[in-house]
Amino acid sequence: MKALTRLILLSALALAGCASVPHEAGCTALAPSLHYCLQALPAGQTLAINQWVEFTLPDRPDGERLVFAIDAREAHMQIVALTPLGQKLFRITAEHGTLTWDGPPTAEALGLRLPALIQLMTWPVAAVREGLGHDAELIATTHGRTIRQGDAPPVLTTRQSDPDPTRGTIDALFTPMDARIRVTRLEE
Repeated sequence: MKALTRLILLSALALAGCASVPHEAGCTALAPSLHYCLQALPAGQTLAINQWVEFTLPDRPDGERLVFAIDAREAHMQIVALTPLGQKLFRITAEHGTLTWDGPPTAEALGLRLPALIQLMTWPVAAVREGLGHDAELIATTHGRTIRQGDAPPVLTTRQSDPDPTRGTIDALFTPMDARIRVTRLEE
């Protein structure tokens, strides 16, 4: 039953604010007029990490906790979400911008945003800039990233504990949903 609750929360996270916004193959609506298109990692670069991810939404102050196993190389990315006890909830595969969902239909909309959010937080800055729309701006420092569009409040703000966002902890605020996300790398 707890796994079903997690899927419902994650479905709400995925659907909020973008259900009526169309998307192109490999592109995700971050806000009504802001899209991000998935980007390949630079040639020869790979990413294989396990992360402890905590989501908090205004209507769910206790939040949810999941483990994400992420494997990426060039234009391929796979994300497997597990409960803290190791039960598989879903798998998302992105191959050259095409997303494939393996999980309950109630949470499928999550597949439209999760790969983009992971890339926005952890991908090389140049690749993230390439994937953002023309009127979006990425401000990156050694302590975090901010994505904004014009004079509007930031769409995504992150603070990281390590200059390399794939290490340490990232605290993020995804403004369109007032979603707070904490990502902590699990050591092997």
